[in-house]
Amino acid sequence: MSDRLEVAAEEVRSVVPGPCEIVRVDVDDAGGLVLTARAAAGTRWFTHDDRGLIERFPERDARLPLSAHLREVTGWEVLSYRPSRRLVAAVRRTERVNVLKGHKKGRSARAAVYQSVAEAAMRRGGFRVPRLLAHDGQHEALVFEFLAASEVELSSASAGHYSELGRRLRAFQEHREAGDLTVFGACDEFEVLGKWRAKVLRVATLPEGWAAACARLEARLATLEAPLLGLCHRDLHDRQVHADAQGLALLDFDLLCCADVALDAANLLAHLHWRAVQGLHGADASSVRALERAFLEGLARRGESGFEARLAFYRASTCLRLALVYRLRPRWAPLVHELVALAGAALDDLAPIA
Repeated sequence: MSDRLEVAAEEVRSVVPGPCEIVRVDVDDAGGLVLTARAAAGTRWFTHDDRGLIERFPERDARLPLSAHLREVTGWEVLSYRPSRRLVAAVRRTERVNVLKGHKKGRSARAAVYQSVAEAAMRRGGFRVPRLLAHDGQHEALVFEFLAASEVELSSASAGHYSELGRRLRAFQEHREAGDLTVFGACDEFEVLGKWRAKVLRVATLPEGWAAACARLEARLATLEAPLLGLCHRDLHDRQVHADAQGLALLDFDLLCCADVALDAANLLAHLHWRAVQGLHGADASSVRALERAFLEGLARRGESGFEARLAFYRASTCLRLALVYRLRPRWAPLVHELVALAGAALDDLAPIA
């Protein structure tokens, strides 16, 4: 970890009582650090820049109109908060709980459109999703039903869920009423990598071997067959997947787009293998192999022309992106070489360049 990251992390630890973990670090457009700390007393949020360390409070965020609304209500709790970017809160309304998802000014209308597309896909056999109850344009918020479902653990016992996940992803991808969604291609994937690379270099060094692996990935771009486009979640990972007695549910469609049908699958599988490295959520090498096999059997695309190569390509790109994301997280930074190695293994799965 760089001196700057270490200084910011130590300043956070000095003001948070008891042991705490820095669970998320991001770099804003001006080069400032955005840190999320979790301790026994709860989660706290900070920014660190030329002004020093500043604590951020969800109900006082001037860039999120929902914050002002929450100051006027009672019985709410934060589910997720990214300062100046997004706020998700559970609000108790007499006999029910709603989930409010607040966006920056001008962003909620697009999110409402994406949610309507996801719900339409659900009705055609795609994922079960939380229903949108209202769009509160004044507070730039979407109001959702609360799903009392749990995240699916990553033991081998979840293979049935992952087989269903594959089947539902295929139905989701084949939904044809997607409107004018943006097409996200392989070149866009490199743009995302470039943005994360720039973030890391503002405050730290790149993971060892990352640049060479990224160059290998870029060299393979011209060898890929044309993509098969479908509806794409674009942030499909294991912690988005929930289940209850009614079956599987999927959250968070803010990045909805049209993209190669290999992209969501690759993103999910890359996260599964990383969880095995982390030893989190019941994952180990054996369980991840079982979940991967069940998921791909449910998806039923391995026989399609070029799918395996495109899957390997996007697995490599996802691992390289995750290596940058976790390079900024103190607990996991020492293990990011494993993500670079996973990217290299995915690249090895591609046929040699003639």
